[in-house]
Amino acid sequence: MHKACHTGRVSSTARARRAAGEITVRERIVFAAGDIYAGGASSLIAVLYLIFLTDIIRLSPGLAGTAVLVAKIWDAVNDPLMGAISDRTRTRMGRRRPWILAGAILLIPIMAVLWLPFPVLDSQIGKMVWAMMSYIAYNTVQTIMAVPYASMSTEITVDYGQRNKVNTTRLLFSTVASASVTLLASWLFDQYRASDMTLMTMYASIVLGFGAVFTACMLGVALFCRERVPVPPTNEPFRIRAFISPLQTPSFRRLLSLYLCHSLAMDIVSATVLYYALYIVTGASAQVFLGTFILVNVIAYPIVTWLVGRMSKHRIYYSLLPMAIVGVAAVALFPADGPLVLLYAFAFILAAGMSGAQLMSWVMFPDVLDSAEMQTGQRNAGSFAGLMTFTRGIATAIVIQILGLVLEFTGYVTPETNEVPVQPDEAILGIRLFMLVGISVLLSLGWIVARRYPLTRDVCLANQARLQEQRRERT
Repeated sequence: MHKACHTGRVSSTARARRAAGEITVRERIVFAAGDIYAGGASSLIAVLYLIFLTDIIRLSPGLAGTAVLVAKIWDAVNDPLMGAISDRTRTRMGRRRPWILAGAILLIPIMAVLWLPFPVLDSQIGKMVWAMMSYIAYNTVQTIMAVPYASMSTEITVDYGQRNKVNTTRLLFSTVASASVTLLASWLFDQYRASDMTLMTMYASIVLGFGAVFTACMLGVALFCRERVPVPPTNEPFRIRAFISPLQTPSFRRLLSLYLCHSLAMDIVSATVLYYALYIVTGASAQVFLGTFILVNVIAYPIVTWLVGRMSKHRIYYSLLPMAIVGVAAVALFPADGPLVLLYAFAFILAAGMSGAQLMSWVMFPDVLDSAEMQTGQRNAGSFAGLMTFTRGIATAIVIQILGLVLEFTGYVTPETNEVPVQPDEAILGIRLFMLVGISVLLSLGWIVARRYPLTRDVCLANQARLQEQRRERT
């Protein structure tokens, strides 16, 4: 009898936890693995696409940067529109998963077009148009998955502690995938440059290798995860101003700034690392440099996860940023013939200083949605996520455009085949200054904004309690 009663209590407790929004460890891992695509695909573009256009397609750096920028302008409509559409979707699979499923099916075919090493049009303008149109098509498919996935991160559970676990696990996958893909992509390019790999082998590795992993991760989310936050009974009218309505939430404006600061700093690292290893500190390994970021983030993940349950998230974000600024100054100004062990030590300092910021933005995102839902009664996570991915995409394109212009105006020598040409001193100085100024300014801004972030841990817990009361009253 005692055993039966105990079993009954355990069963009741389990049912209560499920009712409160608890998810299984398996589902948490499957959902978090979806960020392998979100983090990995953006890093693949950041590290390889510009040098792919300049050194393989043979497009001039200025036109290559323009192609990326124009393609990203499409996101001015694409990302917020997808967010609004997914907010208003009603199916048996929920609001987000049908779109994730559709995008996963289309991903490999569109990657095959994006990375095609033989453009249909031969002239410089023709190559730019080809790059622009293929990137627009890829951006569309990416958005179909990325915006609903980011929105779903706030809806997979209603429990504050479980939600933190989901999002810290997700960000671990994203950060490790980002660094791993950057490392592997740079290795593929080095193999091609050394004539140890044919161009078609590199192309197949990108499309079928990365593409298959990304597709499998997103299919897992679409087929094996579900939303738990109650869907609002009515939809807001579909208006243009709804695209920018998230900016009316003060904490979202701050979070958006924090997200851009650390993301763009990492984009600069990714976009310059191959140029840095080829032309500035020759003999340096891009793979070792980026592997350092993987190691640091693997070490940082359990520490950050433990801290999230004990202190305000914005403090985790900003605490180590001054160390990162010192690290990037040391890397950017490192002498061409300096000892490589010391260079990698400075890379470790840079990675460690950025680790808290890299792991925090999307962990803080659900707290902002709680604040917005309390104010409006709506939880339009798609609109918020769409605006975040839109601004990230535009800002990343601007960063790549600036790097392209820096290379163009400092006399960067585009290789004729797969050789490594000698670059003028002006181009080398331009790459160094782009790293130093860009990353240090972004991280300094992030430090300033984070110190004034309003959603402390106590505020977030209080918002959760009040939000639960509001939901009960609505039902």
